[in-house]
Parts: sequence; structure tokens; C-alpha cells
Amino acid sequence: MQTNNMPLWAKVTGYFFGIGLIFIGGRFLLAPEIGERGFGLIYDQPNEAFHYIKGVRDVFSGLLFVAFTAANWRKPLAVATLAGSLIPVVDMLVVLTMPNTVPGAAWIHGTTVVALWMFGYSLLRPQTAPRHALPA
Repeated sequence: MQTNNMPLWAKVTGYFFGIGLIFIGGRFLLAPEIGERGFGLIYDQPNEAFHYIKGVRDVFSGLLFVAFTAANWRKPLAVATLAGSLIPVVDMLVVLTMPNTVPGAAWIHGTTVVALWMFGYSLLRPQTAPRHALPA
């Protein structure tokens, strides 16, 4: 696999998304009630199956971001970012359509979608050669 060095902004953003997802997933696994409120739901059920499913999903997604960023895999990171943007779209729709939600919580999912689309698009743009100053 081709491993062109990614620019610093791409590495910082890739690690930011990855570590953020690992944190969110870990919170769902270790403190499910806190995680669900941060997600935007009030899910009063006798078990925490939803929390564990979401937690594992987010930890896995975060590990992909971190691994692809560390390996300088620009195109796989872009594809994972754009394909993975479907997840916050569905999350936002879930929050918007459920009767017991935290008011105003859907905005974070929508903002995440836009950020993922911008990041994925930026990764897929052709790289330009660095501009050198012309001699005087």
C-alpha cells in the first residue's frame, strides 16, 4: 500500500477523530448512562445491550482512524471517513425520531457529518507540490 506522508493537519485531524471515537465508545462501555445522554437519548431499558453495541462500534471505528493515520494511508482513511459518515447520519435520525431525547442533541451528529465530509474530501483532493519562492 502506498504510504505518502500525510500533511500535519491531516494527521492531527485523523488522530482527533480516532481518539474521540475511542473515548465515546469507551464511555458507552464503562459508563453507559452517561454515554447515552451524551448521544442524545434517554433510554430507560432494563439492559444495556444498545450501549455495548454502540461502544464496540465506536471503539472499532476509532481504532481504524488511528491505525490508518499512523500508517499514512491517506486513501483508506478518506474512504473510511466518507463511508463512516453514514453512522452519524443514522445517529442523528435516531435522535430526531425518538420520543425520549435530550433536547437539541441532534446538532452534534449533524456537525460530525459535515466535518467528516470535509475531511474525507480534503484527503481525496490531489496533492499539490509545495510552492517554492522564486529567486529574486
